Amino acid sequence: MRARYCAYVEGNIDFVMESTLPASRTDSDPAAMRAWAEQAEWESLEIVATSHGLAADDQGEVEFIARYRLQNTAHQHHEKSVFVKRDGHWFFKDGDVISTGATEKPVPVVNANKTGRNDPCPCGSGKKFKKCCGA
Repeated sequence: MRARYCAYVEGNIDFVMESTLPASRTDSDPAAMRAWAEQAEWESLEIVATSHGLAADDQGEVEFIARYRLQNTAHQHHEKSVFVKRDGHWFFKDGDVISTGATEKPVPVVNANKTGRNDPCPCGSGKKFKKCCGA
């Protein structure tokens, strides 16, 4: 799981695809994954819980939270993933998304150059805004 997270941080989507079970790759869009990975500012990976996945196991589960920022807004992706071992290598099989999306409200854009009703109209007519373009 940590290797896949690092691959997203580095934009190495080829590794993400290679570490996905071939049967699970059919729904993947590597171009969209690459764009998302490159736009995100990756902050942290928290492993919430694990089940199995040791050397003697052929399957394991990892519950994780990946935190990142998109356009200065904090986001998180909380998922429980299933991994399977094939020929001594671990592959992502599938996952159940617990929650995903923004964890804070985006900051509204405020126009500092707003014209007041009684200000001179910016069109240069010499009239008050409310009697000209603001009417």
